[in-house]
Amino acid sequence: MKIVKEIDQNILNDEICLIPTMGALHEGHLSLIKKGKESGLSTMVTIFINELQFDSKEDFSNYPSKIEDDIKTLDNLDIDYLFIPENNYIYPDSGFEKIDSGPIGKKFEGNSRPGHFDGMLTVVNRLFQLTLPKIAIFGKKDAQQLFLIKEMVNKKNYPIKIIEGLTVRDNLGLALSSRNLLLSKYGEEKARLINQILNHSKKEFCEKKDLNIFKKLKSYYSDGDIEIDYLAIVDPETFGDPLEKTENYIIIIAAYIENIRLIDNIEFKLERV
Repeated sequence: MKIVKEIDQNILNDEICLIPTMGALHEGHLSLIKKGKESGLSTMVTIFINELQFDSKEDFSNYPSKIEDDIKTLDNLDIDYLFIPENNYIYPDSGFEKIDSGPIGKKFEGNSRPGHFDGMLTVVNRLFQLTLPKIAIFGKKDAQQLFLIKEMVNKKNYPIKIIEGLTVRDNLGLALSSRNLLLSKYGEEKARLINQILNHSKKEFCEKKDLNIFKKLKSYYSDGDIEIDYLAIVDPETFGDPLEKTENYIIIIAAYIENIRLIDNIEFKLERV
């Protein structure tokens, strides 16, 4: 594994499969790296905590960083490159392109965290410009993020194949996230309710076909231990409201547990009778 802080022509001579991360690696990240290694290309993992996508300095400063542990983990995975750039290399004083996430980027996560998706797309775009990957891999847990990245790639006609990695969960259903490290044991137990809420919401929707049930379920499940920011259903093709012709659905959720924001989703296809 070669650790680099800047991209040179020798690296660009390789065909790159890019796996961007913000570090504090867990099994979810490792599953993306495994997919990358299956591509047959040179695998490059990035670790960069992108301040632009945080809506508060406190959240940015509290985000878990375990760089030495991450390096040890990656060193055992036989990847080709670990890219750990400095902030002024990603965002040079000479200027860089700032990406507007558009109307979809202002909904859900973007509504609760203004500027989040603009910052996320800006850093992903910079990583694409610097590394010129053939393939980039992102997890499906961040469904809105994945939608917006694919939308940006299409708009810019980037010759990059986006591969989706499945959400990895613990044995009780909790979606793995670097933010889980900030939870107490009690908070971690409560966080497992999120997956239960998603499955119950799916069951209720499939039985009643009523888009309004999500407001009721949000109120029902919000209590002193879990504060639900949003619970909604969208069409994955548009990330907008489902239509009569919609066949595939995603239920998305964001919730606070011990003041830690966690997101998750569940995908399904509605069987037509």
